[in-house]
Amino acid sequence: MYSRIEGYSVFKEDLEHIANHIAPLREKLRGANILITGSTGFFGIWLVEGLLYANTRENLNMTITAMSRDPERFLKAGGKHLVGKDGLVWIKGSMTDFDQNIGPFNYIIHAASETNLENTSDWARRHLVAALDGTNRILELAARGKNTSLLLTTSGAIYGQPDAVIDQRCTEGFAGISDFAGEKNVYGQAKRMMETMSVVAARDFGFSTQIARCFAFVGPYLSLDSNYAIGNFIRDAMAGQPIVISGDGTPLRTYLYSADLVIWLMTILTNGTSGRPYNVGGEQAYSIKELAELVNECAGGQSAVIVKQQPKSGAVPHAYMPSITRAKDELQLEPFIPLPEAIKRTIAWHTMRQKSS
Repeated sequence: MYSRIEGYSVFKEDLEHIANHIAPLREKLRGANILITGSTGFFGIWLVEGLLYANTRENLNMTITAMSRDPERFLKAGGKHLVGKDGLVWIKGSMTDFDQNIGPFNYIIHAASETNLENTSDWARRHLVAALDGTNRILELAARGKNTSLLLTTSGAIYGQPDAVIDQRCTEGFAGISDFAGEKNVYGQAKRMMETMSVVAARDFGFSTQIARCFAFVGPYLSLDSNYAIGNFIRDAMAGQPIVISGDGTPLRTYLYSADLVIWLMTILTNGTSGRPYNVGGEQAYSIKELAELVNECAGGQSAVIVKQQPKSGAVPHAYMPSITRAKDELQLEPFIPLPEAIKRTIAWHTMRQKSS
């Protein structure tokens, strides 16, 4: 159903989709030197492959510099197809220790983040150090360049409400220090501070900062074993196992496909207004229960969907959904690939990967 191109791991259909939408940006990208941090993460690998293909197809003569903590390890494992690629340069380093004697860059895409996949107790401290110190080092790099544009990928988590206003009076909101140090709050507040730092530095040093506030996504390379509901649902549906929802299934989400994500990020980078944040995500709302049922349908309908809790009468569902009006009106962006098709492509990619391993 879907095809592959030698030297790339994602589907030809996705690479062509990205290249078609990047084509109108060709004159802004031609001959550009682009730095991508977090280049082996979900965002990064899609940016690397999508840009490499567009670079070749559109004869853009770009240089893509990919930063990774351990590029050799990645290239020996899942990245073998990227070894020796024209226009791709790998550098070793994390946000807080990379060699700053690099560049200059026309574009910097700061997509690195400190994850907590191991669920360690020191994550909050590590995340704050990486987010603030690491972003400051990236800003210093951008300030040294001429006409550099920096794209900062943050998160919809910044919309969390640490305090509250009730009847026009501010209330404390938090129960205690554990709430301040909780993963969701630390993550969201660090992202907001990264935005502030970037906008201030751009104003002071003369480069431009574009901000992409990213919500929820699906596509090849999304982990199926982390705390992503849609990834867990796909994993269980592919295995023919029951899809179990521990809550009541009412929270609302939207999803954007990873190939569309690349298009959105590159459009915001090249055409977005400096210092103006743009939400990045899907538009059509699905409850978690509806999402599980859709994943099951796309996988062939062999799994049962089990919801552990009953919805509370009159309760308002929790929602994590962006307004994408600004991106649509100012940049003519939209979710181009519907969620059912996005899920089918993700399942097909993981199935093909499992067969070849």
